[in-house]
Amino acid sequence: MNSAAHSALESVRVIDLSGTVATEYAAKLFCDYGADVVNLEPEEGFQTRLLPPFIQGTSISALHAYLNANKKSVCGPIEKNHLERFLRKSDLFLYSLDDHKTVEAIAPSSANQCCISWYGESGAYAEYKGSDGCIQAMSGLMRGIGAPGEAPIIPPGYQAQIIGGLSAFNGSMAFLLGQLMGILDEPFKLDCSILEANMCLTDLGPINRLNGNEIPPRMGINRFPPTYPLGVWPCKNGWLGVTALSPSQWKSFCQLLDLDDFIDIDFFDVSINRYMSIDVLEPAILKSLGDKDAEELFYRGQEMRIPLARVPTMEELLEIDQYKTRGAFTPIQSGSKSFLAPSSPFRLLKTPAIDLRVLAELGEHNGYLDLSLIHISEPTRPY
Repeated sequence: MNSAAHSALESVRVIDLSGTVATEYAAKLFCDYGADVVNLEPEEGFQTRLLPPFIQGTSISALHAYLNANKKSVCGPIEKNHLERFLRKSDLFLYSLDDHKTVEAIAPSSANQCCISWYGESGAYAEYKGSDGCIQAMSGLMRGIGAPGEAPIIPPGYQAQIIGGLSAFNGSMAFLLGQLMGILDEPFKLDCSILEANMCLTDLGPINRLNGNEIPPRMGINRFPPTYPLGVWPCKNGWLGVTALSPSQWKSFCQLLDLDDFIDIDFFDVSINRYMSIDVLEPAILKSLGDKDAEELFYRGQEMRIPLARVPTMEELLEIDQYKTRGAFTPIQSGSKSFLAPSSPFRLLKTPAIDLRVLAELGEHNGYLDLSLIHISEPTRPY
């Protein structure tokens, strides 16, 4: 098992003051590589402890466990002198604008700070209330999802906050490296907007809107012009993700599905022409897929250099051979219960992510604040 003693960020201390999905994900990425991460929780705990899904047979949030494994949990009222000591002795503080008491307490300090909020501390939307659904809509991602003429489909979950947390981690890590290398000699404060972070997923949308270009209509399920075929389709057994862009990929795809009648039609060598001919091509594609096994098509398609993906159901996800081989999931322990969750997205060969992941109970590390028992070392900052 890899341990923090042999990890890339073992000398870094990060404090999460707010406990949102976004701050917890940013802190999780530090924690995965050995950083000492402390959750300063209120007496009732961070709100993520109440978010489903829950570990089977318990009232413990599996999402909270995923985001907070290997972190220290300190809960209850924090005395001012304790917080000030942490401010002096930690490398980074993460918090949200929604946590007004935290904002007031940390604002005058000279500690490294990263504030993660829905719309940033300033700007036209700074005072607005946000949610993952709002971000999906305002970034333009939601507009293209769903059937034409119907309401758009709102993506579930907390993807928007995860992207915000990732952006905050990237920015904070860059500044911390700058301090370690002596490039920066003063503390930093980052203002991370979850909305702006999510613009990376719809990069062409904001550019077109800024230039006054016409907003494209919703085209429907598996409609992503000018590329066709592009989408996820049902097979006789399972689902297959398809992206056939170049003429050679299209011809190989036709060969894979026994659609020989389309192979030598030069008109279909151009992707947009295929898109304009959906009424002819798609019924034939769906009929052929419906007679075949998704996993068999996936492996045959790999040999033919067609960009295909076997799309598993949630029940199948943990049994996919390539995921097992690559260690895509690792166990998280909470008391006597454990479950598999996604591994860290970054692979470092010499200092890999910690693969022993245990969730602390609320307040398990309250003694961490007893400075007479636990020495808090100085951070590795040049100031």
